[in-house]
Amino acid sequence: MRHTITLNIRYDWPESDWQKIAAVYESLPGWQGDQPTASWFGVCGGEQYIIASVEPSGVLFEGNVDERLWAGWLTMLCARLSLVLDREVHDAEM
Repeated sequence: MRHTITLNIRYDWPESDWQKIAAVYESLPGWQGDQPTASWFGVCGGEQYIIASVEPSGVLFEGNVDERLWAGWLTMLCARLSLVLDREVHDAEM
């Protein structure tokens, strides 16, 4: 099932925040560290994947994974990011 969400992480945050974000990305299940873009569980267009891209509106996550995996993985992502960044990370449309 295809999913998308934009999180309230701005492209112009300081480099120190982006280093924390990168560390959280790498700690998440399914991390694909050998890819040119932030990817989990596979590559874009594959049978199963989650990818991230930085957009003016926030960080866009796109995936083709089971609904339960998507919900659990995003919950973990937002919780970890909120903790390390000391601010609530959530759906930018909230």
